[in-house]
Amino acid sequence: MNEKTSWDWETELKEIPFDEWKTRYNWVQAPQVSQNGESIAAVVNLDEMVFSVCVNGEVWEEEYEKIWSLTSVSDSGFAAFVARDEEWTLSVNGQEWTHWCDFIWQMMKSPDGRVLGAAFQSDSEYGVIVNDTPWEDRYENLTGAVMAADGTSAAVVQVVPMPGADVEAFKKGVFSVACNGIPKDRRFLNIWDISFDAAGRQMGYGVRTDRESYGIVQNDTLWENRFESVWKPEFLDENSLLAPVRINGKWQLYKNDAPFWQDQYDQLWHLTLSPNGKDVAAIVSAPYGRWRVAVNDTVWPVTWDTMISDIYFSQDGSSLAAVYKHKEVWDLAVNQTPWQMAADMVFVPCLSPDGSVVAVVIQKKGQYQLVVNKKTVASGFSFMADPVISADGSKVLLKGIENGIYRRRIIRV
Repeated sequence: MNEKTSWDWETELKEIPFDEWKTRYNWVQAPQVSQNGESIAAVVNLDEMVFSVCVNGEVWEEEYEKIWSLTSVSDSGFAAFVARDEEWTLSVNGQEWTHWCDFIWQMMKSPDGRVLGAAFQSDSEYGVIVNDTPWEDRYENLTGAVMAADGTSAAVVQVVPMPGADVEAFKKGVFSVACNGIPKDRRFLNIWDISFDAAGRQMGYGVRTDRESYGIVQNDTLWENRFESVWKPEFLDENSLLAPVRINGKWQLYKNDAPFWQDQYDQLWHLTLSPNGKDVAAIVSAPYGRWRVAVNDTVWPVTWDTMISDIYFSQDGSSLAAVYKHKEVWDLAVNQTPWQMAADMVFVPCLSPDGSVVAVVIQKKGQYQLVVNKKTVASGFSFMADPVISADGSKVLLKGIENGIYRRRIIRV
């Protein structure tokens, strides 16, 4: 939250013409907005097979055959995967990395945007590159790349060559986890969902040990218990790993290979930990076909019929927001209370540090609206980025396009 204090929270309105870009270029792709709202960017087509990135009306100097995954990576910066002469690299604010490859994907970034990473493929071998430094070791296959806040990277890699349809070789385990390019000793049939602790030193992930059994690995040590299935584990602290596991047809939350929550559910996933480390929430199904939120093994009294997509804690853990779909419409619930917006789409909510202010962008009938604490404070926009709440919770930063003009507006709560 500290970096937000340096942003301009006093200027009530800043504007940048956006629709005029469509008259200057052959076409303009979907816009991206910087975190502080000072910049808006989009991939633009200059000529046949000629692309660049336009930021606040100015294009990057370099031109490319292809550009994809344009992303805001810092307060006012952008990065994108770019291709020239059938080779790919990452460009950050128009500055290319020195390493080029046959393909690159899955952009990863640290919270402050200073560390960027991606998975890549060169000469039919796969690896991970972080801040323009690729892994020294390359692998025959690679999936599920992740990166910790400090730039430590990991991925599931194939460490044993296997001819096509060689079932016996597969049963012995051909996959491992490589951390910063170095593979762990243990091999498994399958590996999914690598998680780091906050410091980036501990790792946990789900594995398949044989045709029917699953387990959890914590720092290269396989839990003794075997399960019918597992979902992504999360670290409660550096010594405590939580994981949803399925036993006898029901899901339960385990910690360090022992039951942590006592209740069992028809489904339990999307673990979310409060930033202060005091609360654990998850999306659960109970009864079957009904979705609800569980916090510290206590379920909310409200249920929804279609899905809960995500849940979000405030910084102090006092408020929890859930984005859900019920009876064919999307909505938001905060601390068990639905907002009853009946939206076509609900985007990522922003919660103030103390949880007293919640802001979210919704879409209704093709138009975007900003809703703050159940009240619509702006509407009629053709595009909106996720809002940001000031560190003291007194202001909301709106970032959107209205009547062809990008507007950065400060709304006082």
